[in-house]
Amino acid sequence: MKSCIFKSFANTAKKLLALTLSIALIGNVFAQESEDEELARMQAQLNANVLSKPFLAEKPQEVDAYIKSMIEKKVKPEPYQGTYWRPGYTCRDLLRYNWTEYRNCRYYYQYYGRYY
Repeated sequence: MKSCIFKSFANTAKKLLALTLSIALIGNVFAQESEDEELARMQAQLNANVLSKPFLAEKPQEVDAYIKSMIEKKVKPEPYQGTYWRPGYTCRDLLRYNWTEYRNCRYYYQYYGRYY
């Protein structure tokens, strides 16, 4: 009699364990899907933020053409008038703010051999 009750209990425990594992796996799948959806939403938002800001490429041919034309016209570059320049910067640091300031910085550097 004891072994019959024990076998019945063991079978019930196995079924309960299988049911619990199934529920856990299903919950994990749904959690994974919602986590994947959340990550995809966050990535889309990050992409939108990055693409909303202007991209300023160096455009070396345009900068070189500008410098050459200004040298031919014998125009002295003006001192820096913007608000972005910091000690230790190079012209490349200005590129993140404004392409025209970058271009003017390159001309200033080529003309005087130093930064602002």
